[in-house]
Amino acid sequence: MAATGEMAPASARGQSWRTVVRGLGQTLITAGLVILLFVVYELWWTGFTTKRDQHRLLTQLRQEWAAGKFLADPPLGSGIALLRIPRFGTHYLFVIVQGTSTADLIKGPGHYPGTAMPGQVGNFAVAGHRTTYLHPFYNINQLKSGDPIVLETAKTWFTYTVENIPGTAAKHQEIVSPNDIAVSYPVPDQPDQALKATEKVLTFTSCNPRYSAAQRIVVHALLTNVTAKSAGLPPALAGYTLKQT
Repeated sequence: MAATGEMAPASARGQSWRTVVRGLGQTLITAGLVILLFVVYELWWTGFTTKRDQHRLLTQLRQEWAAGKFLADPPLGSGIALLRIPRFGTHYLFVIVQGTSTADLIKGPGHYPGTAMPGQVGNFAVAGHRTTYLHPFYNINQLKSGDPIVLETAKTWFTYTVENIPGTAAKHQEIVSPNDIAVSYPVPDQPDQALKATEKVLTFTSCNPRYSAAQRIVVHALLTNVTAKSAGLPPALAGYTLKQT
């Protein structure tokens, strides 16, 4: 009888341990499911919503162009230009929206208000997501010196070429602090923000590395060709099959 009495506490302890292990296992499974759902949301659902917004903005922008509506000061969240990057393939097409707030960048790559517009003297600066919301700048690190970047507006094709910016410290690609705003100055990487611009520059910014905001990757390009749409495609898109949607 004494032996039986001694075994009872051990059995109870074993049962308690199994309960703890079972509870821990259920917690880990639940946590795993939550993480999985979050990944699905971040990588799939956000892309779905951005694709919907992009389709709407593209349709709206083309209708406005056809009607001769060209806004010098477009409202935040509206489409202002179409972006094509030949290195990323003929399928690559994004509407650039006005603004860089969270709500704006959910719709697509966003133009920094106050920076130059396409084709203007100054710096046309654009931010974009790298891993969510259709990740327009996912492969921004693959852009090389000499690569063309083409903007389409109502009547004009503007081709920028990735390269170092003359007379500045701005390299064609650089990694900077997330707080470095000098890259989007009218004259990039100059200490004097009020310095008068003479070049027509394009600047892309995004998070670096992928899935992290520890740094910012920056790509600079210079305007090298202006082609009226009435004259056909620009040289950078020669033989290109344009994606329409």
